[in-house]
Amino acid sequence: MAVTNAITDLVSSIFELFSSFLGAIYTIIYSFFAGVLGLFTGFFAFIADIFKGVFDVTSGVGKFVSSNVVILALIGAGVYAYSRFATPAQQRKG
Repeated sequence: MAVTNAITDLVSSIFELFSSFLGAIYTIIYSFFAGVLGLFTGFFAFIADIFKGVFDVTSGVGKFVSSNVVILALIGAGVYAYSRFATPAQQRKG
């Protein structure tokens, strides 16, 4: 019985060796593809963040410019109204 047990153990060890070898190859290939996928996903997230930042900056600049236009328009309307509706002072003849 010892010889058959030894042969059985040898065969099961060889199968475990191949199983471990194939598991390692699978892990390496999976890690490679997961890394490549993570790289592309990160790249697209990076591009999306850049566009979001550019949009935030341009919207901030747009709000700033539009608020300045409104303020200048109000000042201009005030100056126009004052010059149009204010009565000039009478000059004295000396």
